[in-house]
Amino acid sequence: MIKNYLVLFSIVLLSACSNQDTTHIMRDFLGYIPPPAETSIDDELKLEFKRCEKINADRNCAQLAYDIVRKVKGLEPRKVPKGIVIILEGDIDLEN
Repeated sequence: MIKNYLVLFSIVLLSACSNQDTTHIMRDFLGYIPPPAETSIDDELKLEFKRCEKINADRNCAQLAYDIVRKVKGLEPRKVPKGIVIILEGDIDLEN
């Protein structure tokens, strides 16, 4: 019986309102909660760093924040490049 009243109520709402208004009314009626806004990686890093410092400022909060954000955002860790690095001091002529 209650199911019939709910269906009738829904039909009346759908017929009485435009599509956009109906969507908002039904969301309010059913208790829809919108998802949280998407944050950038920079914002996430700042939030995690502040959270870590509030818990214990003696920890390596920068690395912990980076690890957490990397996992949450689904980022792969950067691979260490292979090869040899040569560091030269002084002026270098790259043309020759």
